[in-house]
Amino acid sequence: MTTTPPTEELQERLAFAAANTMPCAKLALNWFGKDTFQPDHKSDGTPVTIADQSIETELRNRIANDFPDDGILGEEFPDKDGNNSYQWVIDPIDGTISFVQGIPLFGTMLACLYNGVPVLGAIAMPCIDELVYAANGLGCFHKVCEDDPKPARVSQVDQLDNALVNTTALTYFDSPQLRDLYIKIDHAAKYTRGLPDCYGFVLLATGRVDAVIEPNVSLWDIASVPPIIHEAGGISTDLSGKDTVHTKSIIAATPGVHKALLDMTSTIEKS
Repeated sequence: MTTTPPTEELQERLAFAAANTMPCAKLALNWFGKDTFQPDHKSDGTPVTIADQSIETELRNRIANDFPDDGILGEEFPDKDGNNSYQWVIDPIDGTISFVQGIPLFGTMLACLYNGVPVLGAIAMPCIDELVYAANGLGCFHKVCEDDPKPARVSQVDQLDNALVNTTALTYFDSPQLRDLYIKIDHAAKYTRGLPDCYGFVLLATGRVDAVIEPNVSLWDIASVPPIIHEAGGISTDLSGKDTVHTKSIIAATPGVHKALLDMTSTIEKS
């Protein structure tokens, strides 16, 4: 089974992602920071909002209009089966806790899989008007406000002791082994920071942090990441080194820093 789509079809979907992810993400601004806004909660206790649902609905409608045979997997609504090898993955608000708390570092993540493998990714940060998007073999691009998009590249930092390593929160290092891992990384890295959710991947793809590690994720949290980071010159795997998004963890980094982190994390996955 091939995991490489026809170039023309991929270009069409990349153009779609570049044109539609940010406008849909900006729907969140209708509710962000409003005093009257109140979230609901899912069965697992995590918040969900009308903004999540509105963004996902709009993206689903636009995808269905332009690519009616493609499948769709979203965080908020049931899956739509497709009639071809493409499946879109939507995380309408990655960072719902930030959104609810009035912190402007949440975003919309859109990915497209081909036979189960990510071939396209986009991340839109509506409050700060930054968009990164990429497709396999077609490059990674960074667009800020109304400026023309520019090629995005990871930093040239290749040593962990000179690297800034980002994670969303210590909360997700939720076992003794993972806590020990975080402490080791904190001691080994030049800096560690807790910039939330998908914003870390935007910073990595544009050379402002050197690594992102997240030990507890779902498919829609990371489906867009491999095309973006690989096309920007970095590496993305799970904690055991597998290049897959069908997993519960992710390390994305510059090549040298990724190797150093993987040396520290691979034993965690096996234990």
